[in-house]
Amino acid sequence: MATSTPASWSELPPDVLGLVINRLVSLPRRASLWSRLRRHLGFRARFREWPRVRRFLDFIAGFGFKKVRRDRHWVSFDRARFRMVCRSWHRAMRRHIAASRQVPWIVMSDGSFFTPSDPVGTSPSRLPTLPSNTTCIASCDDWLALDLIDDDKMHSYSLHNPFTGTTVLLPELDAIIGNVSKIFKVRKVLLRSTPSDIIAVMTNNWNHPLILVRPGKGVWLPEPQSVPFIYIVDIAFLGDKLYGITRAEDLVSLDINFDSDGIPTVTSIERLIKHPSGNYDFDVWRDVDDNKNDEGGKDEATNNYEGHTEAPREQNPEEAALEELRKKTGDDMILEGVVCWVDDDVPYEPKDLITVMWHLVESCGKLLMVRRQLHWPAYSINFTSKVEVYETGVNEGAQWVLVSGGLGNQTLFISKFFCKSIYTCEDGDREDLHFIDTGEKYNLKSQTMSPTWRDFSYQESMWIFSEELVV
Repeated sequence: MATSTPASWSELPPDVLGLVINRLVSLPRRASLWSRLRRHLGFRARFREWPRVRRFLDFIAGFGFKKVRRDRHWVSFDRARFRMVCRSWHRAMRRHIAASRQVPWIVMSDGSFFTPSDPVGTSPSRLPTLPSNTTCIASCDDWLALDLIDDDKMHSYSLHNPFTGTTVLLPELDAIIGNVSKIFKVRKVLLRSTPSDIIAVMTNNWNHPLILVRPGKGVWLPEPQSVPFIYIVDIAFLGDKLYGITRAEDLVSLDINFDSDGIPTVTSIERLIKHPSGNYDFDVWRDVDDNKNDEGGKDEATNNYEGHTEAPREQNPEEAALEELRKKTGDDMILEGVVCWVDDDVPYEPKDLITVMWHLVESCGKLLMVRRQLHWPAYSINFTSKVEVYETGVNEGAQWVLVSGGLGNQTLFISKFFCKSIYTCEDGDREDLHFIDTGEKYNLKSQTMSPTWRDFSYQESMWIFSEELVV
């Protein structure tokens, strides 16, 4: 039987790339690059001896000193060259970095941060490389998205890497959302690969719920208030495509290409998974002829979940003014991926609250949907009461399939702003999901949850991952 072969090297499947990565030579990491140089070269590196130093590094690296990491650590040069081949190989290498060497930091919106070695109760410091007068509004891998508000209440946005001190300005984004109301929020910032490539920005404004930015080139916006963009609650890149889920658990794929000016453009939209019939009563894509593309629209909805009604809200004059502002600006008109209701089983007042949250995560060439139920007791700290993980491919006829036997060698780090799947070489039973706000760890195979040990703000805390290999 003839077997299909990839059209190009960039289309090799993740498991094959993983076998290649495991066989690449990895130089040992040492405390000091310069002490290693002195030992091999037998002299103290001074300015007049720089040409000899450069020739030595060119020899061992094979691609020039400028590609060597400048943080006094050795890198694996073969693996660094592997990452430079193409975007899919770059992502494959990142997936195979051991979780034990990729434990993330936690950064708060005010710029304070916690590291894994910080004792419980430690007073956090502010990131030393963070520009002053800025707020952290999102994160992606080793980048933070920053918002600077000037004296005229104008917003300017940038990406900042606290490990290298690099800052990338985003004037194209400033032009779209630089002048917004006090209720405007950026919900997520996601990089397809590097800051020079596509950056996807989700907002709570229904006129531009999704913005695709390519620094130095331009932006793409959907039509105002258009479906499915106003229903998408989380997004993830897989390959060159962007995927999104709704609260009704539709899965949509967005094909992205560049026009003649290099500006990113969504060229097609496809609904890969249709919301389960009768299971949810959220705002959903209108059901149309299954043989045609979904054309958008809106069903009648009551925003219920498993028979529970959302917590009632009494509107005072201040809330009425905010409602008028929402209608005027379009800000805060997009619902987040969270549903809240009152726990009627609690006999006393005030009632406990329960929320359900959805997250979309790319993992080993598949998409995972994490559905988490968080309990908010009236007189105690929050805890996770239920976790479900579903996986799917991205082909026609895909379906959500419940994962029950663990995630193999993958560990998921879950937060509102950024979720990441990390490869770990550890064996045996271990926690598969880490939740940023409560500190809980969930073992998917045994379906056991560790106790809550912290109480971070879900709306203000974000993961940030240092690069193990830098090219």
